[in-house]
Amino acid sequence: MDFSGREEPATGPRSATGASGRALVGAIILHGAHAKGARSAAAATSRRGCYPIGMGLEQDGADRNDRETRAAYGAGLFTNGVWDMLSVVVPLYAVAVGLNAAQIGLIIAARSVLPAALSIHGGIIMDELGTRRVLLWVAAASVALPLLFPLSGWFGVLTALQLLLGLATSLGMAASQTWSMQTSHGDTAILARYSVATRVGTFIGPVAVGAAWDLLGAWAAFACVSVCAAGIIWSTAYGTSDSDPRSDTRPNLGALLPNWAAHKQALRLAVVPAVAFILVASFLRNASGAIQSSLFVVHLNETGMSGTLIGLLVSIAELSGVFGSLAAAAAQRRMHANRLVIACTVISMVAICLTPLLAPVFLLLALAGVVRGISQGMSQPLMYAVLTQGVPGGRHGASVGLRNAVVRLGSIVTPALMGFIAEAYGIAASFYIIGALYLMATALLALAERRLPR
Repeated sequence: MDFSGREEPATGPRSATGASGRALVGAIILHGAHAKGARSAAAATSRRGCYPIGMGLEQDGADRNDRETRAAYGAGLFTNGVWDMLSVVVPLYAVAVGLNAAQIGLIIAARSVLPAALSIHGGIIMDELGTRRVLLWVAAASVALPLLFPLSGWFGVLTALQLLLGLATSLGMAASQTWSMQTSHGDTAILARYSVATRVGTFIGPVAVGAAWDLLGAWAAFACVSVCAAGIIWSTAYGTSDSDPRSDTRPNLGALLPNWAAHKQALRLAVVPAVAFILVASFLRNASGAIQSSLFVVHLNETGMSGTLIGLLVSIAELSGVFGSLAAAAAQRRMHANRLVIACTVISMVAICLTPLLAPVFLLLALAGVVRGISQGMSQPLMYAVLTQGVPGGRHGASVGLRNAVVRLGSIVTPALMGFIAEAYGIAASFYIIGALYLMATALLALAERRLPR
């Protein structure tokens, strides 16, 4: 899958640091041997503590890498938690202020407009300025903006807030994904653990914000979102910059301006058939999530379900993704990754589009959420692994930005299209119509996948 011609490192940072420590010890021993003989060199080595120095270097490198990996896990937990909390509370607030289905669909779609337009540029900025620095900036915005929602119920104001907060939270997720790719070096097992961390955030977040909505109202619910966003700042500050040294250098603010040459290089990644497959698959895979964050919440709210139970359903689906992520590596050994992604997409789409049929029975809705969550969780680390192995290390941010641009495009199209279908034919019919359209598109992708080189 690697089209760049680069060679993947045989070992990670931990073993490389250990090799450096052993080389230092060897050099000192050889120097002592030439000067005083082998026996005196050994004594000198013992007296000077050279072996402990080497071991200290190795241990220090291992500790720093582990610390950075844990920080990336934390960033994934909080960034994804914020996104899913907003997926619950914004539709509930839109219903509470009296907006119709089409307006709600447009408001939900609005949060993906700027990410779709600027995700590639955001990825390039991460490559230029450093992932951790960008993550800190967008985390600060994610803390402040949610507190402005309860101040207004106007459609225009809510749309503007969704535009800004959508960009901040989307770039936050992209930055945490890029950071995990940098620290994992393409190791599917590490990426799977990162995926598990994101699922923990998306499990706790919706339940917490739904309960806050039911018990304390809109202000408390949006304050919960800000508190979760503050966790992003803490995680980023906790980490190191070993895999991302640009975060510690003086920022080149000129990188904030669009660089069309860099954009062209990022877009060229889409020409490669394997990368193009991942982009289309990402669009279709994200469709079920876009449905969940829009008319799924509205439909269940209209049936009389409380915000807490709606948040619980979202959390059940996200928690189930943990098991899918943990099983991804084993499943990949039994089925080609591309076909596995297609199968997961079909299963998750069917599960979400059956919502109107299953809505009267909470347990059936929960079971559908489990099935969908496992499918979504399994496909996520596979996509990250393909991107990590398929592009040069210096282009990870651009590759994530390109993928996220496609994902956010789907997050614009799906809620808006469903909203207009719901206005014309009803909310229940919109689930079936959008599901049929996307399943047909997935079938076409499966046919195209058969032509990809193995």
